[in-house]
Amino acid sequence: MTEEKLALLGGRPIVDRPLGSDWPIYGKEEEEALMKVLRSRQWWRGGYGDWKESFVGRFEDAFAAYQHAKWGIAVTNGTQALECALKAAGVEPGDEVVVPALTFVASATAVALVGAIPRIVDVDPATYNISTDAIADQINERTRAIIPVHNGGFPCDMDAINALAEKKGLTVIEDCAHAHGSEYKGRRVGALGHLGAFSFQQFKTLTAGEGGIVLTNDDELAEKAFSFMHIGRLSGRPFYEFHRIASNLRMTEWQGAILLAQLSRFDEQVEIRERNSQYLAQQLDRLGYLKPLPRDFNVVTRWCFYYWNFKFVPEAWDGVHRDTFLKALRAEGVPCSVGAHGEPIYRNPVFQRMNFGRTGFPIRCPCCGTWRLDYRQVFCPEAERIYRTEACSFPHALFLGPRDDMDLILEAINKVYRHRSQLLTYQKEKETE
Repeated sequence: MTEEKLALLGGRPIVDRPLGSDWPIYGKEEEEALMKVLRSRQWWRGGYGDWKESFVGRFEDAFAAYQHAKWGIAVTNGTQALECALKAAGVEPGDEVVVPALTFVASATAVALVGAIPRIVDVDPATYNISTDAIADQINERTRAIIPVHNGGFPCDMDAINALAEKKGLTVIEDCAHAHGSEYKGRRVGALGHLGAFSFQQFKTLTAGEGGIVLTNDDELAEKAFSFMHIGRLSGRPFYEFHRIASNLRMTEWQGAILLAQLSRFDEQVEIRERNSQYLAQQLDRLGYLKPLPRDFNVVTRWCFYYWNFKFVPEAWDGVHRDTFLKALRAEGVPCSVGAHGEPIYRNPVFQRMNFGRTGFPIRCPCCGTWRLDYRQVFCPEAERIYRTEACSFPHALFLGPRDDMDLILEAINKVYRHRSQLLTYQKEKETE
């Protein structure tokens, strides 16, 4: 019997039902917590004599403990978690901070927002995380900090990064926006460096719609982060006494209540994702024309991914491009996209147009000296290759269904591969239109 043609070419898709789970997931726990906040009339943590009794305070302690950290300082969102951490680390105008090319743009713009200069570097082709060699190549007398991003939740090589930072006297601020619960050699990310920043935005694996938190094991850094979150106040000092120039980054009780409820079901979700993703990885490894990220289970002891990166193998597809494959797979009913967070961040208009305002601060501002960085000249070859030809990803909620969902995904992938000659013809026709 002749096999049905690709859905992209008018055939019937393999998947005719939703895969995974709707997101976010909620239940009676969230509803009851929100009603408690509503009825209490204490919609901000300042209404409690002891902040630790508030929903936000309880979440700070619970999440910090969950991530194997001593201190947690909850803030309004993930971008401002990075800003708060940078300020606590003493990063100031004229300083440089090393960030990877493959990440969300806020990893770099948060640096600029505190007046420092993001130095964008290449990534490791194996993991899509920041390359330690690339960091070392870009360190100079202005470098103050490194922001390793656990891309997709896959932990960076923190031993190598921390060793380099210690040698050069730099602060390590982990961007953990993708990596709630991930473990590196049995220790959870976020306090492996000096500070860590998390996001609780709508699509993250732990969410309150918006929100963020700064983690650290360092008492002094925790005190500074608290002050920068709380308009420059110090813990234990009079309420209307201010010690630093700082903003109001306080998380609301609504967010704290939602996050406590979300945290209560987090481990169960992690277990389901791990079980399904490991099964899918084993099957893809056997196929050969798509590859999972290489995972050493002694190093990446827990992978709590925001999105699951995997690799398109161009030489196995007889000329079919990665983008054509993704389009065909989506037509078969499998949600998928370019992995590693899309194009290198220096390709964003803010960097390509050098759009830094009237004075050019902080990139081209006279107060930063005669040295200038032109992002139009930045080129990271591995990041470019990965973005254009290789990186693919599945969203985390796709892995919250039964094993049957993984088998449907595999069936759709196999169908697309078997029809790659038809897909190549389609691709050539589109290129000549």
